[in-house]
Amino acid sequence: MSCSARRVRQGPDPKTDAGKRPVSIPPHLRPYLVEHQEKWSGKTWLFVGRDGERMRGNAIYQAFVRARDRVGVAVTFHDLRHTGQTLAASTGATLADLKKRLGHSSSAAAMRYMHAVDGRDKEVAAELSKLAARGDAAGLPRTILVQH
Repeated sequence: MSCSARRVRQGPDPKTDAGKRPVSIPPHLRPYLVEHQEKWSGKTWLFVGRDGERMRGNAIYQAFVRARDRVGVAVTFHDLRHTGQTLAASTGATLADLKKRLGHSSSAAAMRYMHAVDGRDKEVAAELSKLAARGDAAGLPRTILVQH
């Protein structure tokens, strides 16, 4: 992984073209990643092995397991991905947004992360009221009615 322009890049190439993508990292995490890179990694890769070369996936996973076991948290590596995407969905990320972040070409895979969040329905209703209160349809998205 490489940290630049507020994005993280990982090599080698993923399995599908959908997996080849930049993924923006939340701004509040960037200082930690920059500090880590300056202290441990250098300019090329964010996570490096003892030899200074890019850390392979299995080594990253093993480091995660050791850290997880030290703090006593029962979480899998995939749980981190799932939680991140569920939180992204709760902020209003669209299905297309989630697909792109995940590197999925299938909508079905990304939909797993679009859980109903408690209280979200009230937020949606409030946003609909704000749209209605503006009274100006010019700024609203255009829709096409399809008759079946």
